[in-house]
This record gives sequence, C-alpha cells and structure tokens, in this order.
Amino acid sequence: MEAAAELGTGRRARRRALGLVATSHAGQHMYSGLLPLTYPAILVDFHLNYATLGLAVGVIGVVGGLTQASAGYVGQRVAARWILGCQNLVVGLCAILGALAPTYPLFATGQGLALLGSSQQHPVGSSVAARVYPDRRGTALSVATIGGSVGSLIIPIPAALLIANLGWRPTLLILAIPLFLLGLLLLLTFPAVPGDRGKGVPRPSLRPHLPRIRRDQLVDPRVAIFGVAAATIAAGGRGLGTLNAFIPLYLRNGVHLPEATVGVVFNVVLVGAVLGPILGGPLSDRLGRIPVLWGAYALSAVAVLAFGLASSLPLAGLAALALIVGLVAYVENPLLQALVSDSIATSAQAGMFGFYFALSYGVGSLWIVAIGQVIQHLGFSAGFGVMAGSYVGAGLLLIPCVGRTRSRPSAGGQAAR
Repeated sequence: MEAAAELGTGRRARRRALGLVATSHAGQHMYSGLLPLTYPAILVDFHLNYATLGLAVGVIGVVGGLTQASAGYVGQRVAARWILGCQNLVVGLCAILGALAPTYPLFATGQGLALLGSSQQHPVGSSVAARVYPDRRGTALSVATIGGSVGSLIIPIPAALLIANLGWRPTLLILAIPLFLLGLLLLLTFPAVPGDRGKGVPRPSLRPHLPRIRRDQLVDPRVAIFGVAAATIAAGGRGLGTLNAFIPLYLRNGVHLPEATVGVVFNVVLVGAVLGPILGGPLSDRLGRIPVLWGAYALSAVAVLAFGLASSLPLAGLAALALIVGLVAYVENPLLQALVSDSIATSAQAGMFGFYFALSYGVGSLWIVAIGQVIQHLGFSAGFGVMAGSYVGAGLLLIPCVGRTRSRPSAGGQAAR
C-alpha cells in the first residue's frame, strides 16, 4: 500500500502510529471525561443552573470545534508528532488552571483553552488513521475513537472517589500528571507518517487560509456533504459529547445516586463505548457504512429514550440499560468518519476532517446549549428525548447516500481513483 510504503518500516510503524493516535485521544478524553463528573459540584460551588452550564459548555464547544477547520492548514506545516504531543501538554496546563480558578469564568477559560489546544486531535488523528490504513478505515477510525473512549473509561470511578474524598480541585491537579507524561511519550516516539511536513509534501504557502478541497479530490461529493450533515445532526446525541456532558448530571441530580455510584454507572456506559466500536468498525468494513449506521441509530434512539425514562429503575436495571446505551450510541461517530473519508481522496483527508469536525463538533455543540435549556425547563426525560430524535434525523439524512457506497468498501481503491 502507498501509505505503508511511505511509513518505510511497514506494518510495525503503521500499528505504532495508529496506537499513538489512540493514546493521544485517550489523553484528551481523560480530561474531557473528568469534567462532567465535576459539574454537580461546580453547579453548587459557582451557583449555576443547567441552562447556564449548558450555554457555557456549548459556546466553548462551538469555538473549539470551529477551530478544527484549520487542520488542513496546520497539518501541512506541523508534523503529527508535535501536534499530538504538545496538545496533551497544553491540556495538562489547562487542568491546573481549572483547578486553581476562583470563579466559573476562569474555570471556563481553562476549559476553552484546553479545547483550542487539542482542536487538532480529531482531524489530524483521524486523518493519520485513515491514511495509514486506507483499506480498513472503518476499523482504523474505530480504534482511534476507542482510544478516546478508553481515556474516558479509566476516569469515572477513581475520579468519583477522589472528588468525594478530596474535592474536584485536587482531582484536576492529579489529572495533569498523566497528561504531561503522555505528551512526552508522543513527542519522543511518534513515527513519521504520510503527509507529514517535510516527508515528500510540497512546501506550502505560509499565508493562512481555510482548508480547500478541489473538485477532483472528491470521490463522491454527495456522500461527503450528507455525511457531514448527518454528523452535525447526530451531535445532538453524540456519545463523546452530549451524552458525556449530561449523563453524570442525570445520574446525580435526576436519579439521585451517590457520587461514587455515579462514577460506577457512568463507567458502565463507557465500557459499552469501548466495545461498540470494536464491533461496529469491522462490521462496516464488511457490510457497508450505511446499513451499520442505520442499525446503530435505530438502537440508539430507543436506548437513549428509555434511559432518560429510567430514573425509577433499580440500580441493576439502570446499569444494564447504561451498558446498552454505551454499546450503540458511541458507534456512529467513527462510522460517519469512515463514510466521509471514503468519499475523499487521500491527499485531502486532513482538510476534509477539518471541515467534518468543525461542523459536527463546532456547530454541533449548539445542541448542548439547546439541551441544557430543555433540561432546565422540561426535565431530563425531555432532554434525552431530544437526543433520541437527533439519531432519527441523522439517519434520514443518509438516505441520499444509499447506493452510492460499495456494499464492501474498498477505501484504498476509492482513494486512488
């Protein structure tokens, strides 16, 4: 394969590159996975309500998400090693800033700076995964996503215990340590990958510009457009986004579980978030993206709606439903990334992922603002109902893509077209 040849050392280097992309994603999600667990205490300490918190988190998400549109520009000028390594160092510093913040605006500033610092993770990391495994993009992008889920998975139980015993501020300070270590690991060990600055790529113009994708780089424009649109609508119930933000609040203030139990149940959700993409990615490589996506959307809509109505269930039933939510609701994002990646030539992967994440995570973050308002005025059940509806809307947007993707995708062949 072209990607393997450019890596030089073949399979081992490809595996190392993909593994370190997933590791970097884990570092980012250790921080973003901890934040929702601090929200119940922050509501009290900073005298906030759900609408205000949702507005702040949503606006921060919009700014951080839109910054990802610069991936095509940044990725051509800075090697993946520096982008992914330095972002973990920046997020570690922002964790310290948040821990020391005396007011919510300063805490939110730290959260916003962390999003800006890590804004290249998704587009650059996904672009690397898609380029080094062009023949198995569904699997590779699922592995990259699973890295984020693992980062979120290892946080809830120890964080809940630390928050209960030490408070949320010391917990954030403790988190900074592994983030700094991850940053150093990436800086010292990440291999050169196809498209890296100085690796056979023409010297780009130094003039800043938005990423540009030429017509001849689009394998299928309709799939690219509707795939990004579906991702933006599905952000209303995105696992590593909207669900992560509101599930801990629901468990603590809606179901009234103790702090430590919230961590346990949230951890069950994230176990499903790891297992789901492990199954969904390879399945989409075999059966096609859209059939698997439609199945995931249908199951997610039912599971998330039921979860929002499950406040009276016994703990065992709630945990079982939480596992189902994790299994199905966290699958769509890597599969949509693979669908969009199949529609674009290899040379434009970073730019396309910049657009994808800017819209699906930037504009999509407005969902958090809206759902915060819904929960504030109508309750958690209505909020989870809106999330379920977003899956239905995203599934409908994929109808124009039917018949335009291969039943068994061959991304490498598509990219070469």
